Amino acid sequence: MSTLYIFSKPLSHYCTNALENLISSDDTVLLVGDACYNIKQYRQFSAALHLLKEDATARAITLSEYDVDIDYNQFVELTLTSQNTITW
Repeated sequence: MSTLYIFSKPLSHYCTNALENLISSDDTVLLVGDACYNIKQYRQFSAALHLLKEDATARAITLSEYDVDIDYNQFVELTLTSQNTITW
């Protein structure tokens, strides 16, 4: 795993063209906070897409079979095993 990108806002808050050129196929994307609402739109950036379970539950987001939710302990593990972490 190369870089972990952590997004906390809806995709409309960011410039998607810049993200398309920045995030590579071996990077991981983690959605926290209100970014969880846009899971379908964020899928375009990475096959390794995760949601923070507590944030998705707090927002009553129903996950599909393709969605991966992680808890805080797994969140910490992702940050420790990533070469770089970028929070948006």
